[in-house]
Amino acid sequence: MKTAVIALTKNGTNLARKLSEKLNAVLYVPEKFAVDDENKIEGNLSDFVKSIFGKYDGFIFIMAAGIVVRVIAPLIKSKKTDPAVVVLDERGKFAISLLSGHIGGANDLSREVSKAIGAQPVITTATDVNGLIAIDVIAKEKGYYIENFEAVKKINSALVNGDKVVFIIDKEEKKFFNDIPCIELSNDTGNASACVYVTAKNIKPAKIPFVILRPKNIVFGIGCKRNTEFEHLLKTVKESMDILNLSLNSVKNISTMDIKKDEECINKLAEYLQVPVKYYIRQELEEVEHLFPVSEFVKKTVGAGSVARPSAYLLSENGQELLYTKGNGITLAIYKISR
Repeated sequence: MKTAVIALTKNGTNLARKLSEKLNAVLYVPEKFAVDDENKIEGNLSDFVKSIFGKYDGFIFIMAAGIVVRVIAPLIKSKKTDPAVVVLDERGKFAISLLSGHIGGANDLSREVSKAIGAQPVITTATDVNGLIAIDVIAKEKGYYIENFEAVKKINSALVNGDKVVFIIDKEEKKFFNDIPCIELSNDTGNASACVYVTAKNIKPAKIPFVILRPKNIVFGIGCKRNTEFEHLLKTVKESMDILNLSLNSVKNISTMDIKKDEECINKLAEYLQVPVKYYIRQELEEVEHLFPVSEFVKKTVGAGSVARPSAYLLSENGQELLYTKGNGITLAIYKISR
């Protein structure tokens, strides 16, 4: 986590120096207390924080909580995107998790601060104080994508209130829940008040509050003719995933050959899916292309005899091929990551 420590007073500045060193954080202090090349707070605090708010994953403010609330109020947007905000008094007694405790990581940052300087972490999220694990925490720790995010609050509330919340989990994902106590596994919703599905499959959810946690366990290997239209590639991808009955939200990465770095349709697909692209050089593909049928035409054109399958195979770390399709200038290999 890229973190900034901001102090206002002389005592706060001394504490901030100690803390920034222990946490490898970036220090910001008032000009009158700054020494050597320390970063200075320029202008008024509100304008300064606004100028750096999007540059860090976490903030530690050493000042009164009321000041912090007023400064960050116009800047906060969403639980999905807000940074972690921790408030620390200038004596270092209490580290308060103020904003984005779960997804942003403020609760964990509060604990880190406390461990570093011997403070008392102050965490007020209901699931934490009741010894429960929140759905958004599970998703963050396990690397799941949250579908139907708006219902997370309802699910967490049901957990806190002791209502029946069932977890319907794909067989291959159950092993990742062995370390989570007090969750009820089931094959149906029964008389549950809410449900958490953990699956890559397209499903028809029950008519109760629900969230779907999507494991990011699918990768694409793509080869295509130069200047293939994005709409054509997207259609191929969607149709192929529909055949497999899998959600696009479970796609983790796209792979192809480095010669395709400027291929607009692949870059647009990555943007559409909000996933990165892994580019393999010819030598890397050649190391495993003996496992797949090789096209002499493709080898003559791009230097490797196969692109889609070898790249997906490598990216999935020798995973399982779920589907391979070829036609109309596109080759698509869909692989499941070995987990």
